[in-house]
Amino acid sequence: MSTPINILLVEDDEIDIMNVKKAFLKLHMSNPIYIAVDGEQALQMLAENAVPYPRVILLDLNMPKMNGFTLAKNIRERNEVIPILFLTANSSQEDKIKGFDYGADEYMTKPFDLEELVARMKAILKRSQYAPKQMVTAEEKFEIGNMVLDFTNHQFSINGENKRISTTEAQLLKLFITNKNSLLTRNAILLNVWGRDDYYTARNLDVYINKLRKLIKPDEHVEIINIHGSGFKLVQTNSTP
Repeated sequence: MSTPINILLVEDDEIDIMNVKKAFLKLHMSNPIYIAVDGEQALQMLAENAVPYPRVILLDLNMPKMNGFTLAKNIRERNEVIPILFLTANSSQEDKIKGFDYGADEYMTKPFDLEELVARMKAILKRSQYAPKQMVTAEEKFEIGNMVLDFTNHQFSINGENKRISTTEAQLLKLFITNKNSLLTRNAILLNVWGRDDYYTARNLDVYINKLRKLIKPDEHVEIINIHGSGFKLVQTNSTP
């Protein structure tokens, strides 16, 4: 990575901590690695700005005092854009979906491939264009049907109800709204949002499509349809101008 990224590793297993450190050294990466052994310590370090910007959080799921899901939820309530990557032995689809629901940008299972880990870190940092929210000045809003996407502030309004959404959800919605009623191929979506097209990002896309469908469901005139073998399309029917 051209710019050093400060890594907060939230992990209570000493062997896993050592392996992550060795893995980064193996790729000659001098990125600072800050360690928190449980969720409470991680939140305290973030609250005290003990981990300088720019930063990315790698966290385990099974930890004492506070598990990874609760930690991710707490982080998202305080910061909407900081990249979160689950690095855990829990490989069930249910846990993966729950991880994304709680605000994760990526989810990897142990044992992991180092080069893939680095690639995912680069991708999520690129997607978030990592900068503190208060430094963003340009405001972008997009409307369709009864929905309004405040892309700058990661806010989504549907039928007058406001919701906070993740960086990835905001990017996907922006892409769909600006290309409404047009086919978006899976490849185009993956390259625009994740920066690469592979098995792992394809799985992430399927999870996020399901999340977006639930998000926009209250507006009966807008839906995301699957174009078999090609991709997806956000369609608007019998809608207001």
